[in-house]
Amino acid sequence: MGRLNKTTKILLALLIISLFIFSGIHVLQEKEIYELSREMEKEGEKYYQKKEYKKAKLFFERALKRYEELIVFKILKKDEIEKLKKRLKTDPILQKVAKGYIYYNGKWVNEKELEKLLKEKRRLKQKIDVYLKTAKFFGSIEDIENNITIYQDALKEIQKSPFSNDPDFKDLKAKLVSKIIFLSEEAAKKYKKQGNIKKTAYHLETVLKYKDDPQLKQELFNAYIQLYNDFITTGDYLKALSVLLKAKKLGINEKDLLSKIEYVLSRIDVEEIQKEKIEDPYVYYILAKKAYKRLDITDALSFTEKAVKLKPDFVLAKILHSRILLDLGELSEAEKTIKELLKKHPDNTEILILAGDLYAKEGELEKAVYYYEKAEKKADIKDKLFKVYKKIGLLYYERGRPEKAEKYLLKAINLKDDPEVYRALGDIAYSKKELKKAEKYYLNALKINPSYKKDLSQKLGNIYLSIADRYKKEKKYRQAVTFYKKASAYLGNNKKIIKSIAESYEKLGDLKTALNYYKKLKTADLKNKEAKLYLSMAEKEYKKGNYFTALKFYKKAVQSDKTLYKRVKDKIASCYEKIGDRYFSQKKYENALRYYKNAVNTNKDLENKLKEKLFSIYLSLGKKAYTEGKYKTAFRYLEKAEKINKENKELLFYLGELYLKEENYKKALNYFEKYAKTVKENPEVLKKLAYINAKLGNMKKAYRYASKLIDYKKHTGFAHFIIGAYYYYYEKNLDKALTHFLKAENSGYKKGELYYYMGKIYYDRGKFLRAITYLTKAINSGYRNEKVYYLRALAYLKLKDYRKAINDLSKVVKYNPDNAKAYYLRGMLYYKHGNYVKGEYRKAVEDLEKAAAMGIKEAADLLNEARTKR
Repeated sequence: MGRLNKTTKILLALLIISLFIFSGIHVLQEKEIYELSREMEKEGEKYYQKKEYKKAKLFFERALKRYEELIVFKILKKDEIEKLKKRLKTDPILQKVAKGYIYYNGKWVNEKELEKLLKEKRRLKQKIDVYLKTAKFFGSIEDIENNITIYQDALKEIQKSPFSNDPDFKDLKAKLVSKIIFLSEEAAKKYKKQGNIKKTAYHLETVLKYKDDPQLKQELFNAYIQLYNDFITTGDYLKALSVLLKAKKLGINEKDLLSKIEYVLSRIDVEEIQKEKIEDPYVYYILAKKAYKRLDITDALSFTEKAVKLKPDFVLAKILHSRILLDLGELSEAEKTIKELLKKHPDNTEILILAGDLYAKEGELEKAVYYYEKAEKKADIKDKLFKVYKKIGLLYYERGRPEKAEKYLLKAINLKDDPEVYRALGDIAYSKKELKKAEKYYLNALKINPSYKKDLSQKLGNIYLSIADRYKKEKKYRQAVTFYKKASAYLGNNKKIIKSIAESYEKLGDLKTALNYYKKLKTADLKNKEAKLYLSMAEKEYKKGNYFTALKFYKKAVQSDKTLYKRVKDKIASCYEKIGDRYFSQKKYENALRYYKNAVNTNKDLENKLKEKLFSIYLSLGKKAYTEGKYKTAFRYLEKAEKINKENKELLFYLGELYLKEENYKKALNYFEKYAKTVKENPEVLKKLAYINAKLGNMKKAYRYASKLIDYKKHTGFAHFIIGAYYYYYEKNLDKALTHFLKAENSGYKKGELYYYMGKIYYDRGKFLRAITYLTKAINSGYRNEKVYYLRALAYLKLKDYRKAINDLSKVVKYNPDNAKAYYLRGMLYYKHGNYVKGEYRKAVEDLEKAAAMGIKEAADLLNEARTKR
């Protein structure tokens, strides 16, 4: 039993050892599974952070599945496992994945939506490919710009698509940007060579949108400055401002730019600038300065607020803003800004003075003195001495001791210009009747501080008035006028001054200016004074030969005094005549005519004197209108010329030409026959006479003139044509007619009308093929009408070329829709030789119906036959 117990103990011990070994091995295996699961969970987290949520969920689920296999570690790591379980159940993103959603391009989509997106993506790729294939680089500036637009459009397509940040499009976008940069640089170079600065700048701007290049920035800056100079030259200041602001954004040579911006802003109305909606703080700072200078405090405040809003650390704008707040009495608001400025810029003199002004206004004098002294330490020692001399000088002045006051005030002014000091010195000089000295001091005070004008105007005006009266008394009228005007500037429209100025100008002989000043007086005898002065001025200008001015003054004299008209009538007429002569010599005939007419209307005796000149003007204007193709105007002028001189050969010629243009052959013949009598026999005139007579049917006369042309060996082709026409129409001799027609053709006369008659003769002789040849030549020469096509159709009909005959008959009815014979022949040809498949039987019936309705019996018979066969 004891041995058994021992064995049992051994077995038990072995069993326990085995259990421990097994447990140890199992724990090791579980640990390995747990660590693997943790790795899976970490991997899932990585994918989760990368927004690859489907993969993340897969790894999380695998990790959880492994966790579920654990026994010991399941208890030990219960919180971790529960946390993962909970995450899979509650995480909204993983829930989306569980429901089949896919995270694509920054948003959740289901499979259908994904499919749609992928289709869109494929289509976008195809669209971009089309853009890339469309762009072809041939080298011309237009090609380059076209390609830039294409690449920009392609880039826009990507940017506005849902795939703007898709990695698949990253390289494509980079490629497009690279092409845009390259081509824009090329375009800029080409436009720079051409001198087109605007386009150069535009393309450089495009390049700099995509890459930062200091050299190109400098080039663009230079282009902007050149454009600025161009706009300044043309006075387009808004555009000049626009390019300066663009240049400013480049951050190059900003100091020089600011002075340019300030200059441009001084040339533009504030309202215009505000309409532009500019977003540059410096612009609003300058506008604020301008507004503040003209005491428009509300606007100044508004502009400083805009400047500071656009650039919160803009010190100059903040200083001005604080100054305005102080002026408005908004001390608490001003204090906030000033304290903030002092904190950031404790040594800025302007800010120190601002602080002193603030505390002085608040009544905290000790603080004010502290800041003033601090500011004063930064100023020159002369400034301190100036303050001392000024203070002493003004004290003496207030106490009625001008000599002492002047001594110290002069010392102060030698150190620094000051309006208050100048004003005090002016008052001292004025009291001593040292007027020139007083003027000088007052003007200096005003120059520095224009707001003194109200107080000093009376004194300055009296000074100038005294000086002017003295000069007038001394008969120095020019100097007197100068000082009267200065006095007027300060004392206003004083009647005494205006009268003195008018009298001085009258004495100087400047009657026009004198009259302008007399008008301002509006006295009872003004009209008489005006009439007298205008008459004097007119006589003066007439003697100088200034007839325009003289005429104007004569008219004004008469307006002021109607009784003067009889006295100056001849002079007015003479002015009109002289002005007319001037325009006549310059060949400005329309102007000359206007003034000559006025001269005659004013003085009828001039009509005979000006007759020849008026004829010359009418003839010249008529000729000019004729050469410009203004035939109605030409007629109007030439008919007026004819009333003056009917026999002038040039006039006869141009009237003949005009009636010829109008196809009024009778009148044209009348003028050309008269013209022919005034000149040596002329082939050109003979040709016109032959042509006109032929048109009028006077074939014998036409024949006679044409024969003379052959004798002269001029226009022989035309002459043979006319002779041929004579034999054709008048003699009815076709052989002779044809002989001359052939000679006309051989001489180079290749007109459509000639070919028509030749075709007609050949047709009448039965030579249909030759007739067709000449009729075709007539058509090709532009001789296209009903009769030529009808005759050629008949010739084709004779040669049994029915299709061509049909074509020509179609043209005949196009020219004349009432040609019954043409409808009959075409209907007959469609009926007998037409293509029934193509519906030409129906066409035959239509044509025959029209011909029958127009009274062609044969058409009615053929139509009945056609209808029975239908």
